[in-house]
Amino acid sequence: MDFLKRFNPYILGGAIGSIIHRMRTEMSWMAFFKSVIVSIFISICMGIACKDYLMVTNENIIFAACGLSGVFSKLILDEIEQILKLASVYAKSKLGISKKNEE
Repeated sequence: MDFLKRFNPYILGGAIGSIIHRMRTEMSWMAFFKSVIVSIFISICMGIACKDYLMVTNENIIFAACGLSGVFSKLILDEIEQILKLASVYAKSKLGISKKNEE
Protein backbone atom coordinates (compact mmCIF):
# COMPACT_ATOMS: atom_id res chain seq x y z
CA MET A 1 0.00 0.00 0.00
CA ASP A 2 2.92 2.37 0.61
CA PHE A 3 3.90 1.89 -3.03
CA LEU A 4 0.45 3.01 -4.18
CA LYS A 5 0.36 5.96 -1.77
CA ARG A 6 3.59 7.29 -3.25
CA PHE A 7 2.33 7.09 -6.83
CA ASN A 8 -1.32 8.11 -6.31
CA PRO A 9 -0.89 11.58 -7.86
CA TYR A 10 0.77 10.06 -10.94
CA ILE A 11 -1.95 7.42 -11.29
CA LEU A 12 -4.66 10.05 -10.89
CA GLY A 13 -2.97 12.31 -13.45
CA GLY A 14 -2.79 9.48 -15.98
CA ALA A 15 -6.42 8.52 -15.42
CA ILE A 16 -7.58 12.11 -15.83
CA GLY A 17 -5.49 12.43 -18.99
CA SER A 18 -7.09 9.27 -20.36
CA ILE A 19 -10.56 10.62 -19.63
CA ILE A 20 -9.71 13.83 -21.49
CA HIS A 21 -8.44 11.75 -24.42
CA ARG A 22 -11.75 9.81 -24.37
CA MET A 23 -13.71 13.05 -24.62
CA ARG A 24 -11.69 14.05 -27.67
CA THR A 25 -11.76 10.65 -29.39
CA GLU A 26 -14.59 8.21 -30.07
CA MET A 27 -13.70 4.77 -28.69
CA SER A 28 -15.35 1.68 -27.27
CA TRP A 29 -15.36 0.97 -23.54
CA MET A 30 -12.77 -1.78 -23.95
CA ALA A 31 -10.48 0.57 -25.87
CA PHE A 32 -11.03 3.17 -23.16
CA PHE A 33 -10.01 0.77 -20.37
CA LYS A 34 -6.90 -0.20 -22.32
CA SER A 35 -6.17 3.49 -22.79
CA VAL A 36 -6.51 4.08 -19.03
CA ILE A 37 -3.98 1.33 -18.25
CA VAL A 38 -1.48 2.66 -20.80
CA SER A 39 -2.00 6.25 -19.61
CA ILE A 40 -1.42 5.30 -15.98
CA PHE A 41 1.80 3.46 -16.89
CA ILE A 42 3.10 6.39 -18.94
CA SER A 43 2.15 8.92 -16.25
CA ILE A 44 3.94 6.91 -13.54
CA CYS A 45 7.04 6.87 -15.76
CA MET A 46 6.68 10.62 -16.36
CA GLY A 47 6.22 11.33 -12.65
CA ILE A 48 9.29 9.31 -11.70
CA ALA A 49 11.32 10.98 -14.44
CA CYS A 50 10.24 14.46 -13.36
CA LYS A 51 10.89 13.86 -9.69
CA ASP A 52 14.06 11.75 -9.74
CA TYR A 53 15.76 12.58 -13.05
CA LEU A 54 14.76 16.20 -13.70
CA MET A 55 14.66 17.07 -9.97
CA VAL A 56 11.32 18.89 -10.22
CA THR A 57 10.17 19.66 -6.69
CA ASN A 58 6.83 21.37 -7.39
CA GLU A 59 4.14 18.67 -7.13
CA ASN A 60 1.69 20.71 -9.24
CA ILE A 61 4.08 20.70 -12.21
CA ILE A 62 4.61 16.95 -11.87
CA PHE A 63 0.84 16.38 -11.69
CA ALA A 64 0.29 18.51 -14.81
CA ALA A 65 3.03 16.63 -16.68
CA CYS A 66 1.42 13.32 -15.69
CA GLY A 67 -1.96 14.52 -16.94
CA LEU A 68 -0.51 15.66 -20.25
CA SER A 69 1.37 12.41 -20.67
CA GLY A 70 -1.90 10.56 -20.03
CA VAL A 71 -3.64 12.48 -22.80
CA PHE A 72 -0.87 11.83 -25.31
CA SER A 73 0.19 8.37 -24.07
CA LYS A 74 -0.56 6.59 -27.37
CA LEU A 75 1.45 9.14 -29.34
CA ILE A 76 4.32 8.94 -26.83
CA LEU A 77 4.43 5.15 -27.10
CA ASP A 78 4.33 5.32 -30.91
CA GLU A 79 7.33 7.68 -30.91
CA ILE A 80 9.27 5.52 -28.45
CA GLU A 81 8.55 2.49 -30.65
CA GLN A 82 9.97 4.30 -33.70
CA ILE A 83 13.08 5.35 -31.76
CA LEU A 84 13.66 1.77 -30.60
CA LYS A 85 13.27 0.44 -34.15
CA LEU A 86 15.79 2.97 -35.46
CA ALA A 87 18.19 2.18 -32.62
CA SER A 88 17.88 -1.52 -33.40
CA VAL A 89 18.65 -0.97 -37.08
CA TYR A 90 21.60 1.24 -36.17
CA ALA A 91 22.98 -1.29 -33.67
CA LYS A 92 22.62 -4.14 -36.16
CA SER A 93 24.45 -2.15 -38.85
CA LYS A 94 27.28 -1.25 -36.45
CA LEU A 95 27.63 -4.83 -35.26
CA GLY A 96 27.46 -6.20 -38.81
CA ILE A 97 24.37 -8.31 -38.19
CA SER A 98 22.24 -8.89 -41.26
CA LYS A 99 19.15 -10.96 -42.03
CA LYS A 100 21.31 -13.71 -43.55
CA ASN A 101 23.40 -13.98 -40.36
CA GLU A 102 20.27 -14.30 -38.19
CA GLU A 103 18.97 -17.33 -40.13
